[in-house]
Amino acid sequence: MVHGERRQRQWAGAALLTALGVPRETVMADYLASNDYRAAANAAALASMPAEQAKIYKPLLDFRPEYLNSGFDEVEASFGSFRACERQALGLGERELRRLRRELVV
Repeated sequence: MVHGERRQRQWAGAALLTALGVPRETVMADYLASNDYRAAANAAALASMPAEQAKIYKPLLDFRPEYLNSGFDEVEASFGSFRACERQALGLGERELRRLRRELVV
């Protein structure tokens, strides 16, 4: 999987959790857990590179709070709120969100 696709999936997961009403600190913890899950693969990828290249490449593999926060900041700047983004960009009304919560939240 390409690194950008991995980031898109993590953003999609964070957005879904947010839409489901999960607290932001829990969303962040879930996002940052990707560093643990990817640790061995990332270490192997970096070890296969010359040190200078690995130093430049490492931030592309990391999941950092500022990365997720910048996504949420962009949503706020573009739509005014995450809820407005759900309605305008995703077409999710309260009815759809209730259904998602009913099906996904245990």
